[in-house]
Amino acid sequence: MKFMLVDSREKPKAIEKILKSFERYCIPYERTKLLFGDYMDFNNPSIVVDRKQNIAEIAKNCTWEHQRLKREIERAVMAGSRIVFLIEQNRYKAGDRWIHVESIEDLLYWSSPHTEIRGEKVYRVLASWCAKYPIEVRFCDKRETGREIIRIIYGENYGSNNQNI
Repeated sequence: MKFMLVDSREKPKAIEKILKSFERYCIPYERTKLLFGDYMDFNNPSIVVDRKQNIAEIAKNCTWEHQRLKREIERAVMAGSRIVFLIEQNRYKAGDRWIHVESIEDLLYWSSPHTEIRGEKVYRVLASWCAKYPIEVRFCDKRETGREIIRIIYGENYGSNNQNI
């Protein structure tokens, strides 16, 4: 039986649409404090999703909060879990053009409009962590976050339009 655990530190307004996706796909959930990540299946915690609201958040995590995030990754590894960072932004503007983000390599030209953080630094940190730990970085449109969480945790075909639930 599928049963989603949602970290209680996720802001209710920020995850309203995500929880509606769980309900639409008949996935019960409970909000509770998680030791790492934001979403996991109660019966199979081997894959955990850590949602990031945009590239700026993961950039901040990789630089200013580097040690905190690294400790979270290490806790997941010790528990036998793999973390998927799901970033709710799949494009950004660089100069006069839009760059579609599908992988961490696409972050190389990103820069924060509010800080000195550059995409090259974020890319180097994420590439290093991906090589060292069982983590993955994915990007999605904010409107698809709930469905992407379901697909990551329960399989690529779960939640597709063709599947009968």
